[in-house]
Amino acid sequence: MNVLLISEHYYPKIGGTVSYVENTAINLAKLGVNVYLLVPSVGADNKITPSKHPQNNLTLLNLGVKSGESLLYDANERKTLCQFINNNIIDITQQYQIEVVHILFGLFVAEILNTKALRLKGVKTFHTIHNIPPFECSRSWKGDKTLNYIKDEIRKIGVYFINKKRIKKNEFDIYIADCKLVKNELKKYVNPSKIHTIGLGGAEHISTIPRRLKSSTTINILTAGGIVPHKNQHLIPLISNYLKQEGIDFKWNIVGPNRNQAYVNMIKNKILDLKLTGSLFLNTSVSNEELKTYYTEADLYIQISSEEGFCLTVLDAIAYGIPVLGTPTGAIPEMLEMIEGPIIENNINTLKPIIAHYVKILDSIQTNPTLLNKFKQHYTWSNAAEQLMNLYHER
Repeated sequence: MNVLLISEHYYPKIGGTVSYVENTAINLAKLGVNVYLLVPSVGADNKITPSKHPQNNLTLLNLGVKSGESLLYDANERKTLCQFINNNIIDITQQYQIEVVHILFGLFVAEILNTKALRLKGVKTFHTIHNIPPFECSRSWKGDKTLNYIKDEIRKIGVYFINKKRIKKNEFDIYIADCKLVKNELKKYVNPSKIHTIGLGGAEHISTIPRRLKSSTTINILTAGGIVPHKNQHLIPLISNYLKQEGIDFKWNIVGPNRNQAYVNMIKNKILDLKLTGSLFLNTSVSNEELKTYYTEADLYIQISSEEGFCLTVLDAIAYGIPVLGTPTGAIPEMLEMIEGPIIENNINTLKPIIAHYVKILDSIQTNPTLLNKFKQHYTWSNAAEQLMNLYHER
């Protein structure tokens, strides 16, 4: 079977969607699927340069969207990608004898893809939707300047209607959602019978940390992910101050790339104002090895997001064997249910005493090894790829 995968993002951009794209392509290829992955790249506009991926059966179709040294992943580059696909998708499918076209990431590409023309040529179309904007699109937050917050709320109303129209424009044969929350939202726009839920992977790449005797009483807490308003990192200084008042000895690391400078500055100022510089740390630039160290040294992982698509950082934390507290968004409830972990309410007034409670009884919320093993067998890229391939073959 020959499959064309398309993504608006690819390396060197870092993020959960890029990880999804790369690992999906690799694991489909491992199953014997001939995979062609069309992605934007540096190079002459509107020219595809094929290159072999280190994985057998996987060919990169690098579409030049910009000359120079690196991509910005901006509107101009995206426009070039979309126009090329709109004008050339039939020719590409015929050239590579494609049987399935699957958009792994890209609401803009999905809007212009001529699914009717592909269907007439006998080509099946798939679309993975990780979340539906305005989810995960906030630029402001409660506590920001009032005018900024109001303007952002108005902007998100516009984003909602634009994306509703975008999703409904073209009808795909199959839609893939990576969690129940996204599936339930997507059902508002497309035929529910066309939606399939396939979780993400990565647990197979992580070695669970053996429980160790601590050399100190300090509790190491970790929260990872891009520093953005919907992940609610601005609440962590308030929670940390409460833990401090409760006499809890802790060190809390917030780790993730800076996605919103004003938001990062506000968090830094809160840490200073509450005199938490000795116990709360904001780390916006870490290597993969440093990130791994943060995970391996953590005694507790906390995710207090108000919105998530899936949340790979929680998957990673569970796979490491770290006790996890998480809010009911994205795939967090599904993952915590599998290991019988606690789900916490996303409200600052209840978060403070609840987190303090669980920190004090940390030994009682350690992950059951049998449930952890079941979790790690379920959330693998190979398992996700097998489910996907089965759908490709259905008629």
